[in-house]
Amino acid sequence: MTRRVLIVSNRFPPQVVGGAEVVAHRQAVALRARGWEVAVLAGGLPGPGLNPGSLSSETVDGIEVFRFTLRPWRARDAYSAEAERVLGAVLLAHRPDVVHVHNWEGLGANLIPAAKRAGARVVVTLHDHGPYCFKGTLMRNNGAICDDPQQCAVCAPRAQVHPGFAAPIRLRRDYVLWCLDQADAIVAPSRYLAASASRPGLLRQQVAALSNGIDLDRVRVSTRESGAEGVRFACFSYLGEHKGIPSLLDAAERLARDETLSGRWSLAVAGHGPLAAALVADVARGRFGDAVTYAGHLPREEALALLARSDVSVLASIWPENEPVTLMEAIAAGKAQLASRLGGNVELIADNRSGLTFAPGSGEDLARQMRRLIREPGLARAFGRFNAERRHAFGEEATIDRLTALYGAPPSAPGPAAQVVLCVGTRVSDELALMMHRLHALEAPGPNLRFIPSDWACSRAWRDACLVWLMDDGDAEAAEAAAGRASRSGIPVLAPRGSRFAGQGGGAAPGRTFATALEAAAAITATAAMRAGA
Repeated sequence: MTRRVLIVSNRFPPQVVGGAEVVAHRQAVALRARGWEVAVLAGGLPGPGLNPGSLSSETVDGIEVFRFTLRPWRARDAYSAEAERVLGAVLLAHRPDVVHVHNWEGLGANLIPAAKRAGARVVVTLHDHGPYCFKGTLMRNNGAICDDPQQCAVCAPRAQVHPGFAAPIRLRRDYVLWCLDQADAIVAPSRYLAASASRPGLLRQQVAALSNGIDLDRVRVSTRESGAEGVRFACFSYLGEHKGIPSLLDAAERLARDETLSGRWSLAVAGHGPLAAALVADVARGRFGDAVTYAGHLPREEALALLARSDVSVLASIWPENEPVTLMEAIAAGKAQLASRLGGNVELIADNRSGLTFAPGSGEDLARQMRRLIREPGLARAFGRFNAERRHAFGEEATIDRLTALYGAPPSAPGPAAQVVLCVGTRVSDELALMMHRLHALEAPGPNLRFIPSDWACSRAWRDACLVWLMDDGDAEAAEAAAGRASRSGIPVLAPRGSRFAGQGGGAAPGRTFATALEAAAAITATAAMRAGA
């Protein structure tokens, strides 16, 4: 029997941004090798003849790839009606048994319930904190790590969900979580991220840890005896603040000022991003002497060749990474690891056996550990040997075994469904927005209420709805349509006092009105409690 899977990823080779796209490609190739009929729906970059919203197709490694040309991202786009229509066409053409969603930003989280409605089993791999952090990094604006995913408004009170509507940020987050609730299974490559996403009040199902593994046939062990050039460090990274590039360059400058280390080390940086121009300028003006080189954005084969010529792979991230590909590749290549001490990094580094860790964001501590590796050149070789000996435990064959088992598993019993509040309005006051952000303190234990825009709601969201909330009278046409559907569906309506829609709706709970944010909060929690007790 032919087994069909559709891989969904917002990027796919040869258009690659980070590790998630590499993983999606590797898994697609591995599944095809096992007899699966594989197709890919991916986002694409605009170009000649490829306007935003257009669809094209190509073949990559024998796999048919449908590319939907992305529009500029807004708040990591949670919804795209265009992409959903494209998905529908691809589902008709490919008829997959399973839809496996990787990064969806730019394509829309709505592809998850859309695939489920089409009858496919839906599996989602989380690669970052995107479902409950619009940045994906869990980093607050001041650089601190957020310890409360209910506090998105601290960083951005509102998100531009569509032209002319800067919605309370909770609408974006709640919609994404509701979409993920529709998946049959959710996995994360590290125990850290699985536990983070499984915290109370987020998803209604537990997230399972499933390592991405590494393609051991492609990443081979390579040994290099240190010579006159000393210890070679290599950093493969997106060149952005959250990747800790400033602290890495601070450490390199500290080492360059130490004359006792002259000629005993080098650092090659490969990648692209907003800090690339500054790095090029720093190298040109001699900030690091002649010890640092910028290799640019390398294709994977060239990046692996650079890794083979290196001794130590460095990852300086200041955000809690998931399962960094660069640290996995270091294991597979038999290289020493040097990474910040947080997130999934610590699961991949056996401290003082496979590599060293340092305090996130501290150029001083990173320089201290680099200095140790330079002054004890045998240390990097010992760490590399340890990684070479344990590399088989990280092979992706075991991952594909578990993944295909997950594809064929019977549907699991989901946890209690969250109650949906369908929100209508485009002129939401700051008072109402603040109430929405703080309402979680009054909500009952278990899956929180999901506040989602009514114009993003599919039939399943309407079935989950306990209330239609007309937040303002800014869009009379939308309010009338929502109130009418609520009446037909037996759902109560919460409307501003004096609104012509006051008292509309149906069901066991009567329609309610509000004049203040506190009255709205009381009405919402009372209606949800009545629905929960029914």
